[in-house]
Amino acid sequence: MFIPVSSILRVSADQAVKESEYWTKRISDVYGLEINCENPFILRSVYRILSFFPPKLIKDCGVKRIVIRSDMGPNKPFYPNHGYFIADYIALNQDIFVHPDIPDDFRVNVGEYLTRPEQTMIHELGHGYDAYHNFPSGSKEWLSLSGWSEKPANGLRRMVIRDKGVPERKGEWYYSPEAKFTRFYAKMNPWDDFADSFAYCVGGLKEKVPPEKQTYMDQMLSKYYV
Repeated sequence: MFIPVSSILRVSADQAVKESEYWTKRISDVYGLEINCENPFILRSVYRILSFFPPKLIKDCGVKRIVIRSDMGPNKPFYPNHGYFIADYIALNQDIFVHPDIPDDFRVNVGEYLTRPEQTMIHELGHGYDAYHNFPSGSKEWLSLSGWSEKPANGLRRMVIRDKGVPERKGEWYYSPEAKFTRFYAKMNPWDDFADSFAYCVGGLKEKVPPEKQTYMDQMLSKYYV
């Protein structure tokens, strides 16, 4: 039997629309989030990442919307154009879903890292949690864990990101050489340090968080996992 290609394409398109509607509704019903995406693959990926979170924790991140942007350029191994948090929404670079991991990335061992979509999305929700709770990342307790200083001082270090084909980025704050971090990007400033520790704990890699930061996050997040 001959089936016109146009019919096959129409059925595929219809199925994609149904899948998109299904995942959009699931994200809204379970987590109370709006999302501006029609790609069922991305929507399914977003829902899977949200499943790391108890719904109450999502609410306490203060985020209402997820925006998928196609104009943020190709994601780089180290350059921070993967996503951002602002006001009550997070924006994610569409390219992190199309090319979720590339060679020479920050990964250490397979099975012991978060994928780029996971890392980015949970990290940005961590920024939301920080803002929604009056910025614990700026508290004396958190700053002391890495010796954070807004001004340079003898012995302190500053993060520099040099990624091929993009401008150099320098950390906003300085940290103690004895400080331990989840990964390179946490060295940019205390709020990215906070959001990254949050991401590793929520994403199931708590053992990768430095012990004193793990204790801090355990105390903060334990009420969501009883």
